[in-house]
Amino acid sequence: MAQQAQISKKRKFVADGVFNAELNEFLGRTLGEDGYAGVEVRVTPIRTEIIIRATRTREVLGEKGRRIRELTALVQKRFGFPENSVELFAERVENRASCAMAQCESLRYKLLGG
Repeated sequence: MAQQAQISKKRKFVADGVFNAELNEFLGRTLGEDGYAGVEVRVTPIRTEIIIRATRTREVLGEKGRRIRELTALVQKRFGFPENSVELFAERVENRASCAMAQCESLRYKLLGG
């Protein structure tokens, strides 16, 4: 395995926080209409797994998984991940009533829609 440059714990936590905030903002803007409810990032030695929580996962995945592949490519380019080292998954929010983020997005689009 290749040696990674040593970075201080403070810098690592700040970098991780900025990454999570930017990713959350990007996915919130892109998937807001599809009931976006949050994101979870799992880093493994082989790849980085990004789990997108949403109320309507069918729209997040797209027709034949096309949209999730497009989102994977966008995240990969935007954050500089190597090829095939990031993978996006969609997870359904089971109880929408207990998820504040899903309720907020749903109310937002109902108010905007009229």
